[in-house]
Amino acid sequence: MVEIAVTTAGLTVRLLDPGADPEPAGWDAVRCAAGLRANWAWPVMRAGVRSGADPLLLAVLSDADRPLGVYAASVVPLHHRAGRTGWPRIGYLHVQAPQSSALPGWWVAPSTVRERADLVRAFRRAARRALGPGVGGVLWRQLGEGDAAWLPRPRYARSTEPLAVLDAPESLDAWFAGLSKKRRGNERRTQRLVAQDPDLCVRGGAIGDVVSPAELAHLARLNFTKHSAGGFTKHSAGGFTKHSAGGFTKHSTGGVEPHSGPRSQLWQEAVAGRADVHAVAYRDNAGRLLGAATILEHPTWPLWLSWGALPVDEGGRRHLYFDLFRRLVERVVDRGATGMILGKGMAELKQGLGARLVPQQAAMTL
Repeated sequence: MVEIAVTTAGLTVRLLDPGADPEPAGWDAVRCAAGLRANWAWPVMRAGVRSGADPLLLAVLSDADRPLGVYAASVVPLHHRAGRTGWPRIGYLHVQAPQSSALPGWWVAPSTVRERADLVRAFRRAARRALGPGVGGVLWRQLGEGDAAWLPRPRYARSTEPLAVLDAPESLDAWFAGLSKKRRGNERRTQRLVAQDPDLCVRGGAIGDVVSPAELAHLARLNFTKHSAGGFTKHSAGGFTKHSAGGFTKHSTGGVEPHSGPRSQLWQEAVAGRADVHAVAYRDNAGRLLGAATILEHPTWPLWLSWGALPVDEGGRRHLYFDLFRRLVERVVDRGATGMILGKGMAELKQGLGARLVPQQAAMTL
């Protein structure tokens, strides 16, 4: 798709394809002003589209003075066919953040329900004009309290797995004090095990420095295969990837929620060296990667994007997840952040580690 600009209801809607279109002038300024993380950077979105299954439609809505909203939507065909290329003629829009199941796929400046509803209508009209009437409904994910008010009718909603967030404690000691006696004891023991392990090295830094894109992609594929084979999530913290990297998650409503597949090496290369993407890597003395996490930086709410680890029976360590969690808490405190978004999956475990669970919904609209 070549960039399309549609004027409707006094708004200009620019429709772009990050997989093919050049980065529009001023995009990074819009992204940063909106507080959108590195997964919304143009080269990163492009890598995700080029290594993914479905094309991505990006809509930027503006009035005469300033940008008012951004929507990212995968354009999903009703029937996948091998070798299919281009935009589907029959399908639906799946509004979701690029490469993340934890955050909404939109940003809007207006705060009133009516203004937000007007932006949604303008986005939908422009997308229908560009893609054709065969691309009908819109699937919205990561809807929080109050979001349903600005969705158009009819809507078909259901609860999805909750989002775990960690509100920053006053100190690491305060976080420890808020844990149950058993969990606090386990965390202290984990801290000692890691400190006393002569065959373990922990480093934090940029992707490409502490861990290579190829290693992260391999770890994601390894763990995605294990998730997919089992159909449901194993809730042991040792040896499986964090759910935002792929697989199926069993959640409190009793159903299953599909997530995207493993992030490709192309995507990992796109975030390598970025100052707003942080990695933590665990290795043995031979240099073998035992586990790794990725964090998307943000001034107030960084996002824990992914975690993966080797299974214990392949040489991994059972307690690395819990050591990483403590390090994330410590990092939030040291950097003065409001908190950290911990993503979806393993909600009960994260809650036991001090997280707050935020209810989420998905809805289909026309």
